Amino acid sequence: HDQVPARSAQLLMQVALKIWRYDAVAGERALREYEIDAPEEATLLDCLDIVKDRYDGTLAYRKSCRMMICGSCGMRMDGAAVLACKTRIYDVVKDGHVPTISAMGNLPVIKDLVVDMAPFWAKFRAVDPYLRPGYQEPPHGKEHLISPQRMNVVHKEALCINCGCCVSECNAMESDPRFLGPQALAKAMRFVGDPRDGHKIERLEALNDEHGIWECTRCYFCNERCPKGVDPRDA
Repeated sequence: HDQVPARSAQLLMQVALKIWRYDAVAGERALREYEIDAPEEATLLDCLDIVKDRYDGTLAYRKSCRMMICGSCGMRMDGAAVLACKTRIYDVVKDGHVPTISAMGNLPVIKDLVVDMAPFWAKFRAVDPYLRPGYQEPPHGKEHLISPQRMNVVHKEALCINCGCCVSECNAMESDPRFLGPQALAKAMRFVGDPRDGHKIERLEALNDEHGIWECTRCYFCNERCPKGVDPRDA
């Protein structure tokens, strides 16, 4: 339990991680353990950076903004999807727990913690994720205004950052990969519920098919794992 302050007055802690490594070329998968020193305020993403920079430069994972905005660093910790940049590692390891890190579920693994997002984006595009205006432009170049109260209907759905955590945990997608999935359906609600959209009926008819909304198993894992509180199942 000894802690040694660094020059920057940070306290360092010992962190052990188990990471599933995957080589798509060889088709080999192995669980490897790493022990590192990290600042107490470190996130899971910070720890992966330390592993890659100081111990194993071959470790593959995605990251970008580091601020829970881009959605790039989705992965699983102990079998549940998380954003690595949001997960404070001190809360996980303080009792001596060694977390197991793996790639997200329901998407093909390319290498280590990197998954192929092509199926994800295909379903995203399948719900026409853009506004189809159903209103007349105001005369004389005036702006078309919508009150905040009317837009509150889709406030939560608009928070989605396309990280894929909900897709990773979806039971229905695991049994039927053709199911549109929680992210695409939440994105569809973003436009079905938008008072400016003029294609609500057409959208709902498209979502009413064999692999649309009725295939959801109502497990609520998507609500539980969404890092932004979108609650796709509610949508």
